[in-house]
Amino acid sequence: MSPPKITSATSFPCTVALAILVGLGTTTLGGCSVKRNSDVQLAPELTTYLELVLPARIQVLSWTRPASIAGDGKADGMEVVLAAYDAADDETKLVGELHFELQTLKPSEQIGRRVAFWSVELTTARNMYTYLDRSLGFYRFPLELQAGALPPGSYRLNVQLQLPDGQRLFHEHEFNYDGAAVDPPPTT
Repeated sequence: MSPPKITSATSFPCTVALAILVGLGTTTLGGCSVKRNSDVQLAPELTTYLELVLPARIQVLSWTRPASIAGDGKADGMEVVLAAYDAADDETKLVGELHFELQTLKPSEQIGRRVAFWSVELTTARNMYTYLDRSLGFYRFPLELQAGALPPGSYRLNVQLQLPDGQRLFHEHEFNYDGAAVDPPPTT
C-alpha cells in the first residue's frame, strides 16, 4: 500500500500541532486530568484550540473484523477500523502511538489470554495518511498475526491511543469468529 502524496499544506498543521503538544502545560482534556511539561506556558487561546481539535475519544468501529492479510481466505490478521473524535464530537485526525491487543474472551475471565499485540506510530502526516480511508474519514489498520490463523472463538480487541502529551484514550471491541473464510482488507 502506497501512502498518499503529502503536500506542505497538509503536513504543516500536523507538524505544528506535534511541536506544540510536546511542551504543553498542565490542563484538562476530555474530562481527564493530564500531567504535562509545565516548563512551557501556552497562550490560553492556543490551549483552548488544542483541547478542541485533538482527539478526546477513540472508537473501534463495528467494521473491525478478522481478515486475510495474505489473501488466501485464512484469518491471519485483523482489519481494525478506528475513528477519533474531538471535544465537539467531530471526526479528527489520530496523532500519537496506538497499541492494539487482541485477547481471547471467556465468560469466566475478566482478562483474556493475549493472542497478539501491535504498535503503530502516527507521529507524521505520512503515517497518518497511510492508514486514513479518506472516503469514510476513518482509519483502517491491517494487522498481521504472527502466530498463524485465528482459531474460532470469542475475542476482545483493546485499543489505546497515547497522545504526544501523555494522555491515553481507550476503547475495546468484542467479537466472535466462527472460523469461516474471510476477505482481505481493502486497499485505501
